[in-house]
Amino acid sequence: MRLPEGVRAVRHAADLPRREWDALTRPSDIFLTTRWLDVVEETAGVPMAYLWVEREGRLVAGLATALAGDTVPWSLGRPDYVLERSAEAGLPGAKEYLAGLPDTPSAALMPTLLAGGRHLGNTRVLYGTSASADDLAALVAGAEGLARATGAASVSFLYVDETDHALRTVLAGRGYENYTSGRYSSLHVPADGYPGYLAAMPSKRRVSVNAERRRLRDEGCRVSLESLDGADLARFAALEAQLMRKYGIEWRDDQSLPTYLQIRDRFGEDAFALVARADGAVRGFGLILRHHHHWYARQSGFDYAYQRGRRLPLYFEVLYYRLVEEAAAAGVTTIYYGHGSEDTKRSRGCVATDQFCYVSRL
Repeated sequence: MRLPEGVRAVRHAADLPRREWDALTRPSDIFLTTRWLDVVEETAGVPMAYLWVEREGRLVAGLATALAGDTVPWSLGRPDYVLERSAEAGLPGAKEYLAGLPDTPSAALMPTLLAGGRHLGNTRVLYGTSASADDLAALVAGAEGLARATGAASVSFLYVDETDHALRTVLAGRGYENYTSGRYSSLHVPADGYPGYLAAMPSKRRVSVNAERRRLRDEGCRVSLESLDGADLARFAALEAQLMRKYGIEWRDDQSLPTYLQIRDRFGEDAFALVARADGAVRGFGLILRHHHHWYARQSGFDYAYQRGRRLPLYFEVLYYRLVEEAAAAGVTTIYYGHGSEDTKRSRGCVATDQFCYVSRL
């Protein structure tokens, strides 16, 4: 495969100029850091490739890619599924794009070269202050050449944020079509922590939140922040499978375990969990990742049999109330919650931005 002039490529994150690549990441880019790319390489089961541009011997822009076929199980990382889901949800532009395809989404778009990272939300090209629009365009052109060389039917940037004007301009200039693919939620952590967080809620909500937390205490449920070292990761995986199946996604009890093990080994102290226990058993958890002064609610799971009949708000206690307390104590300014359930997240203080899927059919 011939790359555009000045673009370099490797197949493994271990072969990247890692320090320079990571220096281009923002606090919101944890899933484009080399340690997360290592996790993806070990668990995603698809070929990866990384493109970058150098100037005066220094990396100024980089693009992560993954080649996804129509058998990959992570549906929200597939443009065919994302398109159908977005159209069903009535997201702007999705029905029109779907109607314009010459065949089914799977036949028209798969396999695809996922560009900008194999993760949900904040798909982007990494670039520094010395990068130009031409550098971004060269990387996108390189991804297109890689896609053709590997037999892909499309190049997909699945979740480009509304604020990423530089990348959106480049993609539009290269003829990419787009539609809204979701909304990405995050929470600003008040300087005074939980008191400020609670005070920002409407009075009725404050009353209900206080009642929820009392009910958990009365049931003997306690939540603590714990290291992944020594954690019962198999139990976490089984609880996440319960969550997946609740929303109609087939998921084995041990399916997430390899990812947990990789996260534990790659992230060290920058990965931990909020763990809810009652009656001597783990009843819920939230796996949290740290990048600079931002936290990410990465994965979670809950014991629905335990909660049945009790109406216990484990989800809110683990991923909002207690998490905000811990985040404020650690000097964290932002918690990312990703896509989905926007109304629920907004009810607990989150704000959201539009994200767009940009697709070029080859």
